[in-house]
Amino acid sequence: FFSPLASSSLASPMRLALLLASISGSATASDATSWRSSFDKRYDAVVLGSGPKESLLASLLASNGKSVLQLEPRRAPGGVAASLDLGQLYERMGAPGEKPEPKLKLGTPEEYSADVAPKVLMAGGKELEMLVSSGLWQQMDFRRVHRSFLYRTKPDGSSDVHRVLVTAEDVLKTRSLPPLEKPKVVLLLAWLDKWDESVPGTYVAGRLSKKRLPLGKMSAASFFRYWDVAPETAQLLSAGLGEAPGAPTRPLRKRTALDLVRAMKRYRGSFKTFQYMTSPYVYPVKGSGSAFARGAAKVLAQHGGASLVGRPVDGLMYRPDGTACGVTSEGVSVEAGCVIAAPEHAPEAVETSYSVVRMYALLSHAPNKCKDARSCRLLIPAAQAGRKHDIHLVCSGGAHRVAPADRWLAVVSTRVEGDTAGLSALQVAKRELAAAIPLLRPTRKIFAEVSPVYAPRADAASSGVCVLGSCDETSTFDSLVADVEAAYETVTGEPLQPQ
Repeated sequence: FFSPLASSSLASPMRLALLLASISGSATASDATSWRSSFDKRYDAVVLGSGPKESLLASLLASNGKSVLQLEPRRAPGGVAASLDLGQLYERMGAPGEKPEPKLKLGTPEEYSADVAPKVLMAGGKELEMLVSSGLWQQMDFRRVHRSFLYRTKPDGSSDVHRVLVTAEDVLKTRSLPPLEKPKVVLLLAWLDKWDESVPGTYVAGRLSKKRLPLGKMSAASFFRYWDVAPETAQLLSAGLGEAPGAPTRPLRKRTALDLVRAMKRYRGSFKTFQYMTSPYVYPVKGSGSAFARGAAKVLAQHGGASLVGRPVDGLMYRPDGTACGVTSEGVSVEAGCVIAAPEHAPEAVETSYSVVRMYALLSHAPNKCKDARSCRLLIPAAQAGRKHDIHLVCSGGAHRVAPADRWLAVVSTRVEGDTAGLSALQVAKRELAAAIPLLRPTRKIFAEVSPVYAPRADAASSGVCVLGSCDETSTFDSLVADVEAAYETVTGEPLQPQ
């Protein structure tokens, strides 16, 4: 029903339905003329919200020939996902009236730019293609993430952290594999180097007995059995190089070998995208929360659209068939082919899927056992932490200007699995993120927040609005990109084709 984007006609007559805005802002007198002029034309789409998902989708639509108006009721670019300085961190998550203590030597507030839900970008594959296609890549300053780590529990019960195994040299040097496992993994990586999905001959594997691997039909578990690697080794490779959730081995039986091999190939290939890559990831300077919104504003302006921050939304306009076709702000209406909204702007169309707990730790050192990492992404697989869901950690400092040069900001997140009744956010964080806490000690300051993750209701289509879900607990762009792709197809009626 969002096909109106494919047509330039607007059904009439229209009916106006005023909805209470969940968050309202106010415009200054100086921008009164500019915002009113932006409301004088009809757009293909109006996007409510300026978080990473909304900004990426708005930019993709604009770069593919659609006129887009993006409205953010809050005063900060990024809205509820806006990057926070130190003072805003204290205001949002600290005790009432709490302020930074000079003795903590945290630095000045403006030296911090903390993402509420940081996500690193794989420097290769669909995520990078989508950012380039949207025009956002050219408007943002991405820098390399120094290291990518994987956590494991050793046989004696102690914890260990090691780099994700990418090369034969990594395999031979690592302490995470028994000596007898290393030659098997080296052979697997050598085969992966030559594998090309479009060349049938590269599917043949084996040193003595050659066999063409039916990757599309065999499971990831069968693939690892072919290489005779132990289940523990399979889990390390799948969770690290294969970017799979680190649950016990059962999911390996549900995942195809082709999906696994594609992921491992993409991970390794991302090291070659730019010079001097020491991990497959990049991350924007000063975080993604506000940077995406600012980049989207430039992209939209280049394509005849506009982005207005601090613009209150009074309500939506609807067609007789129930689909939204515009919005009103301070009594002024703007028409559009469709309306796209972040969950906080369409509360009647979303439901809570689960809750996420995040811990924000201000450090004077890189996370313990992460060696010389100036910035890093670390995954604690669920099976290694005795949990159902993985724990994710992203840490940086001066390298990405999210903290002062001699400080680090680590954000750790996971799904909440236990009861939270009567517990503070920090108490929930200490319970759910227990495996990560030793990596952060000593800390200068810790904040915590428990947030609901919203998803469109099954009957969300009846609201007449294309609603995006909240960002999940993961620390990579995969799920965000999947949601944006699906929304793009919903509002245009055609799949996204990166240019």
